[in-house]
Amino acid sequence: MTLENIESSIELLVEIIEDSSVPKNIKQTCEKVKTILLNNGDEKVKIDNAIQNLDLLADNASVPTYTRMQIWNIVSLLESSQNI
Repeated sequence: MTLENIESSIELLVEIIEDSSVPKNIKQTCEKVKTILLNNGDEKVKIDNAIQNLDLLADNASVPTYTRMQIWNIVSLLESSQNI
């Protein structure tokens, strides 16, 4: 289940990255989070790091509302991966 959640999270990040209405700085952070999740290493550490970055991003006032909802969805997926 954890791997499926990570793959789903990456797919959602790609959607944000490819959305032309999303500001460049938000896309860059999403790209960073995607890279974190794709790297080899301890899954719990990767997920924690990704969630921290996404939490900071969700607090950014320049994030469009729809994108913020997508980010929260990704965080929720990743948090459910931690509890397995």
